[in-house]
Amino acid sequence: MSMIVTIKLFGPQADLAGAREVRVPLEGTPTVARLRAALAEACPALAPTLLGSRLAVNHEFAWDSEMVGENDEVALIGMVSGG
Repeated sequence: MSMIVTIKLFGPQADLAGAREVRVPLEGTPTVARLRAALAEACPALAPTLLGSRLAVNHEFAWDSEMVGENDEVALIGMVSGG
């Protein structure tokens, strides 16, 4: 199975990518883990930040084993510090 997934980016991660969203080709079983790996490949500037980030699918944090659809709303949520 092959699809293109659009991932919304915010803050420092959008700055690193130079865009507010990235379109990522996804091959095989469309899991969050596979999408994270495809994002690192498609946008190497984001790769160092991905380990400390979460992906949200349709406004909810998603586990790596969850499936992603081409029409899902996906956002990369970076770590935030402060109080």
